[in-house]
Amino acid sequence: MSNHLQNRNGTYYFRRVVPDDVRGHFRTANGKPRTEWTWSLRVKDRETAKRLLPECLARTNTLIDRARKAPPPSRLAGQENREASAIERAMLEDSLEAADFFAGLYAEEEDRAARDPAFAADQRLLALRAKEANEISARLEDKKLLAELRVENAESITGLYEKWAGVAGRNPKTVRQWRPYISNLATFLGHDNALDVREADLVAWRNQLRDGDGKRAKSLAPKTINGSYLGAVSALFAWAKNDGLIPTNPAKDVAKVQVIRRPSLRTKEFTMDEARLILNATLVVHQTTAREREELRTAKRWVPWLMAYSGARVNEITQLRKQDIVVQDGINVMRLTPDAGTIKAKQARVVPLHSHLVDMGFLDFVAEKEAGPLFFDPKRRRSEDAINRQASRLGSKLASWVRSLGLTDRELKPNHAWRHLFNTLALRHEIEGRVARAILGHAAGNVNESYGSVPVDVMAAQIERLPRFL
Repeated sequence: MSNHLQNRNGTYYFRRVVPDDVRGHFRTANGKPRTEWTWSLRVKDRETAKRLLPECLARTNTLIDRARKAPPPSRLAGQENREASAIERAMLEDSLEAADFFAGLYAEEEDRAARDPAFAADQRLLALRAKEANEISARLEDKKLLAELRVENAESITGLYEKWAGVAGRNPKTVRQWRPYISNLATFLGHDNALDVREADLVAWRNQLRDGDGKRAKSLAPKTINGSYLGAVSALFAWAKNDGLIPTNPAKDVAKVQVIRRPSLRTKEFTMDEARLILNATLVVHQTTAREREELRTAKRWVPWLMAYSGARVNEITQLRKQDIVVQDGINVMRLTPDAGTIKAKQARVVPLHSHLVDMGFLDFVAEKEAGPLFFDPKRRRSEDAINRQASRLGSKLASWVRSLGLTDRELKPNHAWRHLFNTLALRHEIEGRVARAILGHAAGNVNESYGSVPVDVMAAQIERLPRFL
């Protein structure tokens, strides 16, 4: 309640903001909507002023209640306007009379306290208790107002997410992948009010994802929790806070699940023997009797070779289209572009084709294909935004195939190991660092490298330093 007191030059005033929804019912002298009530309590002692507050609050509450039950201001009759003004004038007069009464009472108590030490001690105790009671009352009032605010301005978690998803430039794949993580949080909380989410709630949710609930929910890997669940929720609340949709970001200080690093017993790239084992297997995929689509056989035949000679990520290759294999400055290249699907950092790049790929007939294979993706049939996708899913699923099938060849070491990533091997071979065969980074799509090594680009002919000459695998 003490928030309604204002000290002006030693005199206390009552001040209360008029709620937005009823301001049109109360006018200032010049006819504008009143934004607050303010009048002098004619007392200079804070404790005395605080005693006057309940009456002032009760009077303004009456005004607010009557205004909320009344017709809109535009339809108020003249009599009703006059009645509201009369009530306000009466409130002011009553408060001034009360101020005079309490001022006199306070003077009497002050005289008695000067004569009677025991009475003075009792008054100090009463004042202390009154102060504590007022502070508790103020906190309770603040909590009540905050609770009302949360109800009136409730913003659902799922509704926030749909607003985030509707921002121009969002990746459809990310939007689709994150939606279940947001729903999982709302299910765990048992409500969908974003304003009622606390840091402690998110910590409890994180811990359940980490430990499971002993029933249906199984524990998840730290990488999945940190990168997917917490990643989605943290990004959502940070965006909502920055856009003014929520007052605070409850995920700001929620720590990630600690990842326990296991001892590494090998390097991340293929050995040359492992690489040759896979590449030899690509040459006979069309001779197998296994029942599988022609697109998968074709991917097994060419995708490992393209990754071996470029270090490209598997999805960058599986989403290649016929129009991405072109001739630039007289050199055969493949364009790795966001137009085809997901590219990290959303930055297109051109990678020359190693002569061994040309000699093996890769360009002939491309020439025979119809326009569109080289390694899957887009007609089989179930929705318009599923094209990235087809490329990703194909990468998973290739990884399983490599495992079936006997490369079962779990420290080895069956597709990404080509990227590590390319970088190792680039170092061994003295491909310049800036050129290797341009081919791999890595960030510039320094500010100087961020200017200009690496010419295609320079990249082609350096790629040819890599010896043929077979």
